[in-house]
Amino acid sequence: MQTGEHDATVAVVGCGGYDQDEVDAAVDRAVDILGGMGRFIAPGETVLLKPNLLQGQDPERCVTTHPAVVAAVARLIAAQGCRVVIGDSPGAGIIYSEGSLRRAYARAGYAVVAEETGATLNYDTGYRTVSYPEGEVMKQFSIINPAIEADAIVVVSKAKTHMWTRMTGATKNLFGLIPGLEKPTFHFRFQDEYAFGKMLVDLNECMRPRLQIVDVVMAMEGDGPQAGSPRKIGVILAGNNPAAVDTVLARLIGMDPLEIGCIRSAAERGLIDPVTVRTVGDDPADFMVPDFQKPSTYAGGRIGIRRRMVLSVAQRFGSIYALRPDVIEEACIGCGKCERICPMRAVTIVAGRATIDLSRCIRCYCCHEMCTEHAIALSRGISGRLLARLLG
Repeated sequence: MQTGEHDATVAVVGCGGYDQDEVDAAVDRAVDILGGMGRFIAPGETVLLKPNLLQGQDPERCVTTHPAVVAAVARLIAAQGCRVVIGDSPGAGIIYSEGSLRRAYARAGYAVVAEETGATLNYDTGYRTVSYPEGEVMKQFSIINPAIEADAIVVVSKAKTHMWTRMTGATKNLFGLIPGLEKPTFHFRFQDEYAFGKMLVDLNECMRPRLQIVDVVMAMEGDGPQAGSPRKIGVILAGNNPAAVDTVLARLIGMDPLEIGCIRSAAERGLIDPVTVRTVGDDPADFMVPDFQKPSTYAGGRIGIRRRMVLSVAQRFGSIYALRPDVIEEACIGCGKCERICPMRAVTIVAGRATIDLSRCIRCYCCHEMCTEHAIALSRGISGRLLARLLG
């Protein structure tokens, strides 16, 4: 069942906290005003419920999709007579194994969700190649088995800033269908955030999730997707077009949607026109947070002539301007996540501490993203600080 292709309608429903009854009511209303869950899935189908698991963290840290939201969606799907499978591949610094999945599910609260809702947690760590000849930049993907074997995919993402892609929401969340240690190859191949966005659109068009729900009750601001800070927005978003949902999310946190690589790519392909995105339910203006803290890598906003000239210099000498990762030795525990995730093999563990070869670093910030100890700092050199002042 696939309905409403590229529908630019997004449901916006206020939700003041994670009390389960309140979340259930908000998610139910959001899906209901889109036409009900029966519009997206059919009885008897197996549905992969795809949260943002990353590494599995305490829900209060806002790194993962809150378990209350996952539970609410699981119940709605099960009520349609469907089998619900909760699954994701943790971040690329994590080995995709049954043990790592068990730990991540438990920390994120999904083990309890499965027990309470009757959903199944995926422990199958196999993956296969899925062909997508229509892709603009990718003609095939390695995809985890539960996504291939499911009849339908429902994405339940977490609203967060992102050091590299600026924002992560509906579209970016599907990157979790790529098995963990396969992810660095994509950062190696697509070293520009807009090129990476094109790949994400190919992935979403290839796998075609039926429904997108975003947990924006508490979002992450600052240096997301892991090292930022929780910030209340108080809303649930839902729709079946990931670019449309992300367009509304970008506006809520004070970003121009076309600054986001995946939204821009979708617009260029005619999959969405941000101007025509329609919202139903509550007024998005009631939830906008204009002072939402952007990541320290963010250089958005309107660009005047002087700033455009400086930006062209910054782009030409990107390694000088861009923030560079530095190891905080006293915080590093030598876990090796940064070494495993680095697409350029610029990180090595020496004497129990990470070291970074900046001459090899492409500034994808994957090491910073995956460090649970906050042992990777980001800073600019003298030339970079001068360019930053000129841009400011």
